[in-house]
Amino acid sequence: MFANLLRSALLCTAFLLGGASVAAPIEFVPPNDGVGTDYPAANDSWWMGRGITFGVNARQSLSSIGFLHDLSNMDVTYGLYEISTNGITLAKLATLASGGSTVTTNGRDWIDYALGGVVLDTGKLYLLEFAFAGEANSNFYYNNENVLWDQGAFVGLDGAMGPEVLNFVVAAFRLDAQDAAAVPEPGSIALLLVGAAALVRRRSRR
Repeated sequence: MFANLLRSALLCTAFLLGGASVAAPIEFVPPNDGVGTDYPAANDSWWMGRGITFGVNARQSLSSIGFLHDLSNMDVTYGLYEISTNGITLAKLATLASGGSTVTTNGRDWIDYALGGVVLDTGKLYLLEFAFAGEANSNFYYNNENVLWDQGAFVGLDGAMGPEVLNFVVAAFRLDAQDAAAVPEPGSIALLLVGAAALVRRRSRR
């Protein structure tokens, strides 16, 4: 009986830990331009930050963020912010994640950064933004024509450039997300592990 209890506890723990690491990637593509266009080498305002704004219709847990570009030895920074908007102007209210690295891609490729436990709530507006100061090898954009769109749990998607929303084009962005309700709380996992350890100690004393 002890062996069965221990096996059950360990299997449940393994299931929860495994489920916590699985996320579904989503690439943001406006429905009115599913192909996009490459533009000549330039910075094209990436020095002031280019991004995408959105809300969520259910709480989301993020494990990574990324953007698609063609860069050589470029210092890239990123930020994920809670924002507010007033017309076409946005204001950053809180920083949820930030960082960066020096990036070289082999042609146009995805540049991703891991996040640790960032959760997005409903009823709020967010900005995912990347920036670099030098000249890109080329610039890739979708033409969303200032039309907001929804995609999965993400709603009101729109391109942003610096402090402005409603940008005519939007770069390619993606993130790994899953419903936050499907992610076990750290305390639940710890409780299972403690229970399994207690069973082992009790058995060893006998």
